[in-house]
Amino acid sequence: MSKAQMLRGLVNQRLTAAAQEICGLLEGTMSEYEEELCSLKEENERQRRLLDAVFNPEVRLQRAGWFSLFITLT
Repeated sequence: MSKAQMLRGLVNQRLTAAAQEICGLLEGTMSEYEEELCSLKEENERQRRLLDAVFNPEVRLQRAGWFSLFITLT
């Protein structure tokens, strides 16, 4: 085996190791971003519901039952 072939093999090994390390770091970063995106979506939904409650309030009226109406009138 010539020195050039040995050098080529060494360079290929180092490049392969570097590529694997880069892919591992990229996967970790993407996982972190996905988790952050999920929590931001949940927070966004919570804030949207709060805004809806402020800008579109609902008033719910309940009818008194016959018994409470009878007590109130007598």
